[in-house]
Amino acid sequence: MLETARSSQCTIGLLGARTLSGRFVRYGFASLTGTLIDLAAFSLLVSGGIAAGIAAACGYALGTLWHWQVSSRFVFADRLANKGRGRMRQQALFLASAIMGLVVTVCVVTLAVQIGASAGAAKFAAMCVAFTSVWLTRLLLVFAEHSSDA
Repeated sequence: MLETARSSQCTIGLLGARTLSGRFVRYGFASLTGTLIDLAAFSLLVSGGIAAGIAAACGYALGTLWHWQVSSRFVFADRLANKGRGRMRQQALFLASAIMGLVVTVCVVTLAVQIGASAGAAKFAAMCVAFTSVWLTRLLLVFAEHSSDA
């Protein structure tokens, strides 16, 4: 009996890990496609004569909107709050996590360049740090298991 309980816990642990890894892969897809939308919008707007700063903000906003759509329906659908206060709270936290990612990116790039890294290497490092911090924030706070009950 004890052995059966142990094997059940092991199976549950493996299923949980598989679920988390699947969620992580789907989140990676959401991030990749959001980044592509951001870059495409930025490029189109700049080529259309829009100032780079405004184009960057618009691209980032479009990428974030796309990321919400994919994340809330494809990555965290089982944790999406019902419409109303719970959903608005998730959306606000999602936006806050996007802004956090932007701030992390700016800080890491600035610091890395100041200590001698190339801009490309600094941006790559920043993308890794921002991706990880935003993923964990969204997994553990924005779409926490209890948040769909809100």
